[in-house]
Amino acid sequence: MDKQICGLAIIPAKTDSKRVKRKNLRLINDKTLVDHAIEYAKKSSLVDYIIVTTESDEVKEIASKYSEVLVYERDKDYMGEREVADVYINVLQSDLKKHGNEDIISKITHVIGIQPDHPDRTTCLDSLLNYAVDNKYDDLFTVDSNGTRNGAVRITKKDFVLSGTMSRRVGSFLDDCTNIHSEQDIIDAEKNINEMNRAGEDSE
Repeated sequence: MDKQICGLAIIPAKTDSKRVKRKNLRLINDKTLVDHAIEYAKKSSLVDYIIVTTESDEVKEIASKYSEVLVYERDKDYMGEREVADVYINVLQSDLKKHGNEDIISKITHVIGIQPDHPDRTTCLDSLLNYAVDNKYDDLFTVDSNGTRNGAVRITKKDFVLSGTMSRRVGSFLDDCTNIHSEQDIIDAEKNINEMNRAGEDSE
C-alpha cells in the first residue's frame, strides 16, 4: 500500500495574521509553529517533497535550515483572507513551474496541506495517508471533537488540486488539536505537546 503513495506537503506560513500577530513565528517548546509543521511533515515516510510558501524572510530563514525543504515566495494575490485551498492549487498550477520543479507533479499522488497553527496534532501523517487511500477518498481533512473542520491536515489527490477542483469524495478524521486564535490557545497547545512528549517517554 505505502508504495502507491508519494506525497507533497505544502505548508502555508504567512505572517499577516490578525488575531494573534505573527502567530506562525510564535514559540512553543523553543520551536516556532513553522518548525512544528515542518517536523511533522518530515516524520512521514510517505512525504517525498515539502514546500513552505510564505512572504516572510523570517519564515524563509527558518525553513531553509531543513534539508530537502523547498521555500517559495507567496504571491501577493494569495495573502490576506484568501482561501488556503487556493494556495495549494497555485503551487501546483504555477509555483512548481516557476521554480523549476515541475517534474514533481508527475511523481506525486497526493497533496497534503499542513497549516502551522495546529502544532499539537495527535494523528500520524502516514496513518492518515493510508486511511485516505484505503477508503478511496479524493479529499480527507481533519476535524475537531465537534465535527468542525480544522486546518491541521488536508490530504487531496493530486489531480484534483492540479485541476482546481479539490472536493468530490470527501472524508474526515478526528484530530482534536488546538486551532490557534488567541494567546490562551498557545498556552493550551504547549501544555498538550508537553503531555504528549511525557506520554511518549513513558512508553519507551
